[in-house]
Amino acid sequence: MDIERFVRPGIKEIQRYEPGQEQAGAVKLSSNENPRPPHPNIVAAVTAALAEANRYPASGSPQLTSAIATRHGVTPDEVMVGNGSNEIIDLLVRAFVAPDENVVFPVPSFIVYALIAKICGVRGVGIPCSDYRLDLPAMQRAIDAKTRMVFVCNPNNPTSTYVNASEVDAFLAAVPDDVFVVMDEAYIDYVDAPDFPESLKLRRSREGLIVLRTFSKFFAVAGIRVGYAIADPRVITTLHKVRQPFNVSRLAQAAGMAALGCAAELEPFARETVAERARVRDALLALGLACPPSQTNFVFADLAESDLDLFGELARRGIVVRRLGQFGAARAMYRISLGTPAENDRLIEAIRDVFHHHPAAGRGRPGRN
Repeated sequence: MDIERFVRPGIKEIQRYEPGQEQAGAVKLSSNENPRPPHPNIVAAVTAALAEANRYPASGSPQLTSAIATRHGVTPDEVMVGNGSNEIIDLLVRAFVAPDENVVFPVPSFIVYALIAKICGVRGVGIPCSDYRLDLPAMQRAIDAKTRMVFVCNPNNPTSTYVNASEVDAFLAAVPDDVFVVMDEAYIDYVDAPDFPESLKLRRSREGLIVLRTFSKFFAVAGIRVGYAIADPRVITTLHKVRQPFNVSRLAQAAGMAALGCAAELEPFARETVAERARVRDALLALGLACPPSQTNFVFADLAESDLDLFGELARRGIVVRRLGQFGAARAMYRISLGTPAENDRLIEAIRDVFHHHPAAGRGRPGRN
């Protein structure tokens, strides 16, 4: 049987997703994970849920949905829980974008936007970032009569930057009302910018605004897979029609419930990460790398025209970071997740050693202040 003959054309073009690499004994700074293990209450809740793993989970995650709604001051019919926010991105495109329509997203940005567009057989329109930031005016100009959805990753992965409230206000005012705007806010718990947009408030004046959040980062349960959308009840109803019947496992629902209960205890660790990103960025800037101010739990490094293989050099020193070719970034760009203070000490020591042996590698585009 000629199996390749029956693969849909769009699928043939897809490059298989490449996760952040791991290396035995190395510090893994390649996947934007929380470097600390889950809170003991989360571990206990997931362990207890295992005792009922012979039963299907509650379809639609009603208890967790209600708890999330309470946390954000919305109604349960405005919330949908997914198998990570990745699943919800997939469901949004499947549910609302027709084969002859398109979706607009920034580049480089979260890989899944372009990937899901190809899987669903719709046209993806990638708009290059400008100065490492989303170019919202260019994204707005790219919208045409066939555009159904725009993804705004804020803060942006992998560039670590954000677009502010006034920029988002101007963007939304220019986007047609019949275009869905998806605000993907996976890193919002690490934001300290005072002018960051309040997307949940913006929903009051725009029915097609959808906000995505995740438990993976701040709550340290990336391995459990649980995220959620907050949107108009009609959007949520439609998403429930296209999701799998038991899309969120019993363990994930238990983890989410326990996580919400210990949010206050976890907040100091998020503030520690914020302090650490400043320390790591300062070290990169001192070496001459372009490294924009970050609002996430990672930093972005641009070696410009350098031919230094920073990934390989750090891997040889026991540190694993993320190459960004699959994100649509240039070869000499890297994403470096923030670890614990001790892990970041190792990172700084290793990268200083790299540039001691390759002193010209940092003489590219000036580091941004």
